[in-house]
Amino acid sequence: MLIHKLLFVTTASLLLINTVVVATEKHLTLVYAGNMPDIGISTYGTYSNLASLLETVRAEETPTVFTFAGGSLGPSPLSSLDKGSHIIDILNTLEPDLMTLTKREFSYSEDELTLRSYEAAFPLISSNIYDPLTDNNLEGISSTYIAEKNDIKIGFISILDEEVVTEYLLKRLQVVDPRDVIQREIAFLRAQKVDLIALTYAKERDYYHTLLSENQIDFALRVLPTSEQNSTFQQTNKIYSVATRAPFVLLRMRWDSDSDNKNLMIDVPKLDRALLPGNPTTSSLIKKYNQRLNRLLGQQIGTWGTQINTLRNLVRTQEAPFGNLVADSIRGYLQTDIAFVNAGDIRGEKSYNKGDPITRHDIVTELPFRNTITGLFITGAQIKKALEHSVSQVQQINGRFLQISGLSFTYRPDNPDNQRVQTILINKEPIIPSKTYTLAISNYLANGGDEYSVFLNTKRQQASTQKQPLISEIVTRSIQQQKIIYPSIENRIKRITK
Repeated sequence: MLIHKLLFVTTASLLLINTVVVATEKHLTLVYAGNMPDIGISTYGTYSNLASLLETVRAEETPTVFTFAGGSLGPSPLSSLDKGSHIIDILNTLEPDLMTLTKREFSYSEDELTLRSYEAAFPLISSNIYDPLTDNNLEGISSTYIAEKNDIKIGFISILDEEVVTEYLLKRLQVVDPRDVIQREIAFLRAQKVDLIALTYAKERDYYHTLLSENQIDFALRVLPTSEQNSTFQQTNKIYSVATRAPFVLLRMRWDSDSDNKNLMIDVPKLDRALLPGNPTTSSLIKKYNQRLNRLLGQQIGTWGTQINTLRNLVRTQEAPFGNLVADSIRGYLQTDIAFVNAGDIRGEKSYNKGDPITRHDIVTELPFRNTITGLFITGAQIKKALEHSVSQVQQINGRFLQISGLSFTYRPDNPDNQRVQTILINKEPIIPSKTYTLAISNYLANGGDEYSVFLNTKRQQASTQKQPLISEIVTRSIQQQKIIYPSIENRIKRITK
């Protein structure tokens, strides 16, 4: 009897211990999505697939938080018309708990982002931006956010890359160094007794890994820059990413709320996003937007006379036929000696076969930014400086790489900076450093975009009293005039290797 009694007590104690463990363990499902600017692309998962996933997990007993990572208000064909309003409209039907910001949210200026924040039925978050007009954050944007579900509180800190100011030519916004900002927000969130703290970001920093290893933050959410994406990237070390090929992930989280280190465990079930069923309501809304886009931009304007592709790795590293077409079009429109087009303006990443029709939609897909054309007077020495800048980060596949018209040049990528460009010919004649030439470029480049400070020191041509057309409109007109387009490689840019 004594033995049995001891066994009973021991078993009861174990049951009591198990009960305590279960009571202190918390569970949360987090859906993380983003990098979805084009509602017409369905290869790797759509907003409709995402809606179905949300509907499924929200029906479960475990509470769900839906965090939208941004990277989607632009650029895209439809955003070139409504500056991202349709994305906010679609997200409103999906009811995210919050949306964080990336550089792409500033595709159409900080003031347009403020307007989008008023249209959103959810908070937009960025922790390290400062607007002198408000002496605080950008109007409509919050610095941090706590998502509360049942008895669970998750605090979010969102860090914006400082390059957004120069890449998108923001007029007044300042991006603050994140280190002190993060420490301040961690202190605030801990004072609010949150269960977990999440950091969202795009640009990698060693400091973020230190925060994770020291348990100052519990996990991180990242939008992978295009240059780092591939089809096999892994979710590791409590950093969970979305990318073009994986626009949403599902995180199953559990932790011990009574433990100092929480023992946080996160499982990432494998999702076949493209095979998720579509949600009828979201599909209907997207269909209406695509029908509207097709009505506005579906008109055929010409035919491809040869095969063309606009893949990022091509247009940002070498002469590309489509880049030649754009540069030739703006040079012809302004009747200048030469023309430059930054490859970062070309965004389609598509292939076109010989004989394929060309539509307005194709051109807006390739050139979604609302850049207009500008004429400059520029010296040969300044042209050389611009070309050096163009090839200064060619190994990083940077958008500053120039597609050109009216000139040709050679360069050695292994040479030191500012010593890479070897020869430059304009109209097949050697460039004269002291001579002044005329140049057609976008207003973005003329205003110093992609860190082209050299263009800020040039004289602008006398502007017409009429508003200059968009570059996409100029290219469209050029195609309409030619009917069949045969852009090709003409040895305008030649890389010299040892």
